[in-house]
Amino acid sequence: MIRCAVWFLIWSSAAFACDVTGQRVNSEVQNAPEVYLSVDEIPLAQPFSLLVSVCSETAVGQMRVDAIMPAHQHGMNYTPKVTALDGRTFRVDDMLFHMPGLWELQVDVDINDQSIFYTSKIALK
Repeated sequence: MIRCAVWFLIWSSAAFACDVTGQRVNSEVQNAPEVYLSVDEIPLAQPFSLLVSVCSETAVGQMRVDAIMPAHQHGMNYTPKVTALDGRTFRVDDMLFHMPGLWELQVDVDINDQSIFYTSKIALK
C-alpha cells in the first residue's frame, strides 16, 4: 500500500513537471501558469517555428499566437499555424517577422475556460 502511494506521488509530480527551457513569457494575470518559448533562431523575412510550453496542471484548451510591431502599429503579414503536440506543448509554424525592429510576440492561452494573455518583446536586427 505504501509503495502504491509513493509511486503515485512520484508519477503525479512527474506528470505535471514542466520543461522550463526557453524564454519565459510575461502575463499581467496574477498566478497565471508559466509559459515558455523555445526557438533556435529568428531570421529576418524568413519563416520560422517555435515551441510554446505551458506549465499548468490543467491541459490547455486552445492557443493563439500573433506578433505586432508597436512602433509601426502593424502585425505580421502571415497567420501562424498552431499545432498541439500534447495538452501543454504547442508548435507554432509560419511565423515571419518581415522587418527589423522591436516586435511584441502575443500568446493567448485558454485554460479552464479563461483566456490568459502573454507577451514577450523581441528585438530583431
